[in-house]
Amino acid sequence: MTLIAFLAICIAGMLLTLLAQPFAMLSRVVAIASLGAALAAALLMNPNDSATVGEVQLSTTWFVGFFLTALAASSLLLCLIGLVTGWPERLAPAALATLAGIGVAISSTDPTVAFVAAAAATAPAALAASRVRSTPLGMTVGVAELRTLGLVAVASLLAAVTFVSTSINWNSDDSTFVLALAFLVLAGAVAVRSGAVPFHVPAALLSRSGEGLGLVLSLVWIPTGFGLVALSWSSASFVGVPGDWLDRAVLAVQVVAVATLILGAVGAMLHDEIEEIVVYSIVQDAGFILLALTARSEDAASPARLWLLVFVIAKSALVAWAAAVSWTFESSSLGDLRGWLRRAPILGLALVVIVAATLGWPGSPVFEARDTLVQLGLPDSVHFLGTAAILLSLAYYVRLLAVGLMTPTATVRRAEGDWLHRPHRPNVADETPEAATIEPVPADAAAEAATASIVQADSDAAASTPNPDEGARHRRPRFSVRHRIGVAWRLNRPIQASLLVLATAAIAAVVACGGFGTSDASQSGITLDQAAAPLPNPSGIDVEPQPTAEPSAGPTLPLAPSPTQVASPAPSASAGASPAATTGD
Repeated sequence: MTLIAFLAICIAGMLLTLLAQPFAMLSRVVAIASLGAALAAALLMNPNDSATVGEVQLSTTWFVGFFLTALAASSLLLCLIGLVTGWPERLAPAALATLAGIGVAISSTDPTVAFVAAAAATAPAALAASRVRSTPLGMTVGVAELRTLGLVAVASLLAAVTFVSTSINWNSDDSTFVLALAFLVLAGAVAVRSGAVPFHVPAALLSRSGEGLGLVLSLVWIPTGFGLVALSWSSASFVGVPGDWLDRAVLAVQVVAVATLILGAVGAMLHDEIEEIVVYSIVQDAGFILLALTARSEDAASPARLWLLVFVIAKSALVAWAAAVSWTFESSSLGDLRGWLRRAPILGLALVVIVAATLGWPGSPVFEARDTLVQLGLPDSVHFLGTAAILLSLAYYVRLLAVGLMTPTATVRRAEGDWLHRPHRPNVADETPEAATIEPVPADAAAEAATASIVQADSDAAASTPNPDEGARHRRPRFSVRHRIGVAWRLNRPIQASLLVLATAAIAAVVACGGFGTSDASQSGITLDQAAAPLPNPSGIDVEPQPTAEPSAGPTLPLAPSPTQVASPAPSASAGASPAATTGD
């Protein structure tokens, strides 16, 4: 029942947050509490749990709990950062609704339910971004988001029908035509939702619409959840299935993936707004989701899952970094942000950690996962493009750091930054000449002022008479390090935002290194991987049939073990998991 508890918390939290919208403080408290409760439920999720809601059977795996934990943790951290940088009022309820939809999609044993839930999970972001705005850009963004939602819904239904309707006579010389068409439409939906080239225009519009932290919902969380379902569908449908139409469809998606990896990085290099650089960085790395779809090999499933986990947390941290930088310096233009690293070294460290978590290094799990997707998803002649994508990514990250080391601009100098110091307070020298001009004082008034100053000086001298007890009582806390750090923490809110961004980046780095049981969780897959049997060979070529198990009403999935299942017990990814639990019987 742990999965049901997670879904109930998400749905109830979304409704309560929406009802509390008129009361700003109450709405924030309810949102933070709901996301915290969802995170706790995901952490305690039993990897061998099963439940039936109506006619829908839901079941969990190690990866299901881990992935939902990553989403809930990212949502909670970004909302905490929003408390400092500016509360995103629509992010919390939309995130809770998305968590519920993705939870159903990746735990359902029915492909149709999985695709419908994955499509429904895209609705909250589209509806949040399409709210009525008075500007032409706002209307354009809304229309683009609704168009994307419609495409995703149609593609999901087409893929689901193709997946389950294996006995239909398609009346075609090559019966793989419909399967190839479904793959092409579904991959196109993933490409449009993630902003892959040449479908990057809606993503670019989002970067200029002032969504801020809301960018992570449309461009990171939803594409990864939808990509997981599409990856399971692809693995179950295409492995061992030949066909000319499938080859052509895969080639078309490979072209889009290559264009995304290269041109996404070029777009990040050519733009000067922080939000646009971040969006094109997300677009570039989303190309690896498309490579996982084109691999047509079971060997790509585990690296793709690990990459999606890193993608969720690392890109959430990058969006949070951009929001913190823009809020700290009150500008998002690189021309105004020269020298930002000197005033915000904690944000600089966070950016370095984000780069390490995203790109990795030779031998690290995330680096090997990216390299495997390139090797399996592209022909041998273009494998060098994987190295080119890494170098181009390093180029725009180095550009951001280089701009931060330049001589600070006036905009940067005015900002507090994230140093441990008291906030800057204006003095006489900082005032304008008009405010500092000395007005002529009448003689009588001057005499009275002089007398008052003498009296004040005598009383100050009397008050400053040395008193050992008083000095010992008041001087020590004023100069103690603990007192200074406490005052700096209370008065310098940029420090709070910077440390939260650094914490998110650190979590991404640990996951990229295989920590928290990431490598073990990525081996188990989602429920659809185990519940869905491969399609019969539609090309007419004799292939040895694979045995399948009859469904039963047991507490776990009564399915035959697949190559992606773990044969031995895996280490628990949550505090409430049973040590002897496995991903399948």
